[in-house]
Amino acid sequence: MAVAAGCSSSEETDQVVQAPEWVVPDNYAKFTDASESFTVYYPNHWDSQYSTLKDMNEWAEQALPSMNTGTVMSIDTSETHYVFSSVDYTKDDFSTNLNVVMERVPNELTAAEYTEASKQVSRTALKSWRLHSEKSITLGGLRAHITEVSFAFSELEPGLDGRVRTVQMAVKKPGEGIIWVVTCSSEYSSKSALETCKTVVKTAQLLN
Repeated sequence: MAVAAGCSSSEETDQVVQAPEWVVPDNYAKFTDASESFTVYYPNHWDSQYSTLKDMNEWAEQALPSMNTGTVMSIDTSETHYVFSSVDYTKDDFSTNLNVVMERVPNELTAAEYTEASKQVSRTALKSWRLHSEKSITLGGLRAHITEVSFAFSELEPGLDGRVRTVQMAVKKPGEGIIWVVTCSSEYSSKSALETCKTVVKTAQLLN
């Protein structure tokens, strides 16, 4: 379970928004995973690390332990694989960063259901966790779910001040047992970093 690490002031709704055609900035680099199933763009000056999984397709096709949607929160970390990460080390404060994971989940699980389970985990794990907004969108013909949340730095490193803000999107193909989760984190007070994270997350796409 990829945790997007509030009381919520946003209205939760089942309304699905058609994502607008997104123009990728000229100074962004492109990442496509080894199986050519997923792509995302990010600022080209960020440092990047790629998946070290030797056979991603074999991993993805391994049988998921018997479970149903109601027990998704019990999935252990062996079902999650980090595909890609990228970090902006040019800032003196918290480094804005991008992480992409793929996770084996029950075939019938939707992106919205996955996000709801992730929210429950986050509320339990992080006392300062706040949900700022969430919405369902249609991205490349697929239904995806985006959340914007924040939590205190001190929950990660005791003694640190301030808050971390994350923008996270979950997307999967109907009936398949893999969900892709894109998370971009930044220092809470930086509006420019937030806009960068929103741009990065919205460039993510599952390929045919």
